[in-house]
Amino acid sequence: MAIVVLKFGGTSLASEAMREQAVERVKEAKAAGDQVVVVVSAMGRRGSAYATDTLLDLMSGITQRPDRRVLDLLLSCGELISASLMAQLLTERGLEAVPLTGGQAGIITDNEFGNARIVEVRPKGILEELKKGRVVVVAGFQGVTPNQEITTLGRGGSDTTAAALGVALGAKAIYIFTDVDGILTADPRIVPDAQLVPSTTYREVAELAQLGARVIHPRAVEIAAAGRIPLIIRA
Repeated sequence: MAIVVLKFGGTSLASEAMREQAVERVKEAKAAGDQVVVVVSAMGRRGSAYATDTLLDLMSGITQRPDRRVLDLLLSCGELISASLMAQLLTERGLEAVPLTGGQAGIITDNEFGNARIVEVRPKGILEELKKGRVVVVAGFQGVTPNQEITTLGRGGSDTTAAALGVALGAKAIYIFTDVDGILTADPRIVPDAQLVPSTTYREVAELAQLGARVIHPRAVEIAAAGRIPLIIRA
């Protein structure tokens, strides 16, 4: 059975209705005969209870210069909440699922708190769960150092998680679910008439992302390109 990685951003998980829609996307992948790994971001945006920016605001109410290790521990919580809720929701909807932290999923990083780089992925734990027929739900945006310190991967970190897992697992494809229909020529919140790009190269989509299209992080594109794993952006 082929493996697919489905990544759901915060806006795709922001409400009960959106989470149910995410469940339907997972069901579609399972019905197609694929083994499914789901990567989730923290739910919503600033103002939502568990969004990354909301957690940052909590810390800024205490200090403007937090200890970076402490801050990473705090910021990792948003994705853990998403993974736990999504796994339970999938199970309630008839798909046995298990949530994993970034560390449990085998994502090993360097020691750069706040903007860690993935140095290795050890997917053995994920593969064992997939063999049991489970959907594996991974908390994005995070990993652990070789000394088991929790780190975060910086902006776009959940995209990076999905790409790194897709390559390590030899996935058939990586699907990035977002609040737009695909790759656009610009950020539609800034350029309302931005045009949809039906297909493009890894280099071109990385350049678009660097220039502000914002639908996927350039680092994730680089990782997927190195592994030659197709990236599919959709709503």
